[in-house]
Amino acid sequence: MSVLFGWVLPYIVLIVFLGGMIHRMLAWTHIPVPFKLTVFPSPDTTCGAVADLAKEAIGFRSLWRGKKGLWFMSWLFHISLAFIIVGHFFGIGLLGQQFTMFGISAEESEHLSALMGTYAGVALVLGLLMLSIRRISSPTVRFISNFADYLALILLIGIAGSGMYMRLFAEIPYSVVQEYLVGLLTLHPIAPPNHPAFLFHFTMVELLLLYFPSSKLMHSCGIFFSRWLITRPHERQVILK
Repeated sequence: MSVLFGWVLPYIVLIVFLGGMIHRMLAWTHIPVPFKLTVFPSPDTTCGAVADLAKEAIGFRSLWRGKKGLWFMSWLFHISLAFIIVGHFFGIGLLGQQFTMFGISAEESEHLSALMGTYAGVALVLGLLMLSIRRISSPTVRFISNFADYLALILLIGIAGSGMYMRLFAEIPYSVVQEYLVGLLTLHPIAPPNHPAFLFHFTMVELLLLYFPSSKLMHSCGIFFSRWLITRPHERQVILK
């Protein structure tokens, strides 16, 4: 079983995830857009349109203008998730020593890395729980929800919950995880860390990545396409009679 989930499945997941993402985004670029869809008022320059896109992608400005409670839950979840993903790259890639470049000791860097990861994990779990409660408790949201919506929440909660469990109760050394992941990336796979929490966490991540290209989670990429369509600069035409 560990061979299947630790050696074989990761490569299948990588192919399906990258292939699915590329296919979906290429399909979007081939959708006919016969007319300009720019919504006024809009930026006059490309730099302005890019800045508007960044504000929407990072600050969820449209959601802030609507329902501020939903904005807080959604922003907390997305920002903490992005922070954790980046933290995984630096924490595992640099073995928690990424803060030594600021002049602190290796021990302090590892402690700070763990502390920031813990706070981000708590924020992620809190955001997920609030979004889940809203989906279940709101009659309107519950009515328009389907199995796909709940499946994404279940996978994300499983990943966040198992990650927090490892952080608080069964921490696995960065070096062990790094050795395993480097083996996968260099096509020399080794046995994954023999810890139930890690195997569960890693398997849930694999399932989420398999599901991602065909799910509503693709909105994380789609926002850049859709927002650009309605904010890209459009030459004003003055009609004189």
